[in-house]
Amino acid sequence: MSDYRKIVEEFCGVTLTPDDTSACPFAGRLHDTGSGDRAVKWVFPDDGGKPHARCFHAKCQDAWCDLIRDLYRAINARERAAREGARPGGKGDSAPRRSALPTPPKEQPVRAPKCDLARAEQLAARCPVGAITPDMLRALSPVAIPTDPAAHGALLIDTLYRPGEHILVFTTFASQGQYLHTAGTGDYYRLGNKPGIKAKRAPRLPISAREGVWFLTSPVLGTWLPNPHRAAPGGGQALGRRHTACCTRFPYLVLESDTVPPDTWLRILVQLRERIAAVYSSGGKSIHTLLRVDAKTPEEFNIHRANVLRRLSLVGADPAAITPVRLSRLPGCTRRGSTGRDGVYREYEQPRLQELYYLNPAPDGEPLAAKLRAGKKS
Repeated sequence: MSDYRKIVEEFCGVTLTPDDTSACPFAGRLHDTGSGDRAVKWVFPDDGGKPHARCFHAKCQDAWCDLIRDLYRAINARERAAREGARPGGKGDSAPRRSALPTPPKEQPVRAPKCDLARAEQLAARCPVGAITPDMLRALSPVAIPTDPAAHGALLIDTLYRPGEHILVFTTFASQGQYLHTAGTGDYYRLGNKPGIKAKRAPRLPISAREGVWFLTSPVLGTWLPNPHRAAPGGGQALGRRHTACCTRFPYLVLESDTVPPDTWLRILVQLRERIAAVYSSGGKSIHTLLRVDAKTPEEFNIHRANVLRRLSLVGADPAAITPVRLSRLPGCTRRGSTGRDGVYREYEQPRLQELYYLNPAPDGEPLAAKLRAGKKS
């Protein structure tokens, strides 16, 4: 049948190249994007037989079986309608319907192994350069760390995000954000605390707050959108600007540990074969690290999450910090106190700085310990 290619494109929601390759319809849902638009090779038999294809990712094989079966039903319906002189329609119609694609199987939660402090110390002891200090990481950083901490927050955002991307900044953790910085533009805004309040220009990002300053690690649209996971008091969906639907991509995974001592954690961190984009302190007892994963969707992010949980939770990585939508400490800012588990706020004797140690916009996955040992910059 001459329009098999057209039916494939319409029914499967893909675009065929001249050599009959396409992206996988399940990329970003059941697996990552793999080799992009050329992940799947379609075969159209010369004898007029029905087309067939199969992605090389094992995670979507069952879904492909269902998809091809439904595709053949659509082709049969089209051919039957042509023979009978009737208009295609009803069940089995080959009209475009991406919604007819098989629903991906429910993602199975990954159980993070409990932290084993003895294992963490054993791994840290294998660090080939011994103890790791913040000054060692600053000396290694491809991007020079300014002496003025007030410049660190904007520097991190402008370095790690694409020009024009919007990054939310928070002085209150449980909020929808108080500031927005557009990367690479020098534009800063003070945001309204509810829809309808117009943002105002700000001279810079905040550098201090009662419990510190955070930023959302995923760029956002900057607008209020309905949150399908949160109900509004009067019914319907609550509006927000920091939930999944507000995010344009999920480029970084936050790695931190509240259970392993900072000196031990740093010795573990520098041995990892991960794309480390930034390392900075929380102004408390933990160190935050941004791992570059470049996920386009939450499902793609969760593939990286599962991998990290299986390997690093045992030696101290906090599972609760590894989520697609995650706030992390903004470097260069101070926190004046903290609220304990008893709900009581306690002010520090001296404000504590969230210090920037390392910044790399193009990490390559080579362990930082190897770079330190070789005496070279990343």
